[in-house]
Amino acid sequence: MELFEDLKRGFRTILADPWWWLKVLVAGFLLINPLLIVLGLRMLGAEEAGKQIEGWEMPAFFGALAFNVLSFWFPLGFTYEVLRRARFSSAAQLPSWGLEHWRTYAIEGSVKLVIAIFTLLLPVGLWMALCWLVFVKLFGGPSVFLSMMYAPAMLFAIPFCGVGCCRWLDGAGVLDSALNYKRNLEILLSRGKEFMIASLFLTGFNTVACAFVYTIPFAAVFGLCMVDTWFGPIYASSPANEDQARDSRAAKIIDKYVKR
Repeated sequence: MELFEDLKRGFRTILADPWWWLKVLVAGFLLINPLLIVLGLRMLGAEEAGKQIEGWEMPAFFGALAFNVLSFWFPLGFTYEVLRRARFSSAAQLPSWGLEHWRTYAIEGSVKLVIAIFTLLLPVGLWMALCWLVFVKLFGGPSVFLSMMYAPAMLFAIPFCGVGCCRWLDGAGVLDSALNYKRNLEILLSRGKEFMIASLFLTGFNTVACAFVYTIPFAAVFGLCMVDTWFGPIYASSPANEDQARDSRAAKIIDKYVKR
């Protein structure tokens, strides 16, 4: 029951901010411009129906895409600040969207993107390629099956990325946080149950909340803020330095397969 208390505490921490809904809306709009979803679905529907795409739709789509390329760094940095506050218990959970913070959000958003490429996107991409090779290419199954196969990879990759992000907050370099898989695995496995429960929530929450398509940006931001309130304390309770990590049960598991 203690774990459920932690989960409920995470909700209370987020919802205690009277402006949580507005902060999530702003972050969601900047993360994935809803116009991209609307226009993309319109053009896809027209193409499948054999209809002509209206002349204004393509320029509007690429205009929204250009805006999104410039804006998505900020919500990444915003959620990084959420993780920092959870990691160090330093302030109220949701930070401000004041303009004085946007430069920091952009910088830290770029850091989070680099870490996510190697700890989230790359592992999930490799898993999906393997699934395509086995279930579509080898067994001849329909490619639609692939839409159901990303969840197991996300269940592992989400906390794996969270560990890398926390390590950067603790002073590790960007590339070390992203590419030191051995160290990240040691920390992840040392608190594996707790990390996986939090990740399971985010995976399930996104599956339900994103079913309506247009809610994807806002569900993604709310889910990230929620799970960061758990990842920060879980990471803080894991082996904090290299000597402790080497003596941990997780390190002994890793040592079976990797030489130091």
